[in-house]
Amino acid sequence: MNKKISIISDSNIKSKKIRSYLIKKLKKINYLRPNLKIIIGGDGFMLKTLKKNMNFSNIFYGINSGNYGFLMNKFSNKKKIKSLNKSKVKILLPL
Repeated sequence: MNKKISIISDSNIKSKKIRSYLIKKLKKINYLRPNLKIIIGGDGFMLKTLKKNMNFSNIFYGINSGNYGFLMNKFSNKKKIKSLNKSKVKILLPL
C-alpha cells in the first residue's frame, strides 16, 4: 500500500470490512493525495480522530460506517476509489 496513505477505522464489523476492501484496492492505485488519512466510522469517530491529528498537515477523507454520517461520505464499492481522487479539499477551522 502507498506509504502516504493511512486508514484509520473504528472497531465495528462494518468498518473492518470496508477497511479490508480498501487495503486490497489501494495496493493497485499509484496516485492518491499526499498525507491522505482515510477515516472509517461514524461522525463521533471522525471528530475524535480529527482532534487527535489536528496539529499535523494531513488530508482526511471520511467514510461512513455509522448510522447517519452527516460528516462522512457514503461507501460504494464501485465508486470509492474514483471518489478519493475527485474529492475536493475543504479547510475546517475549529473554534
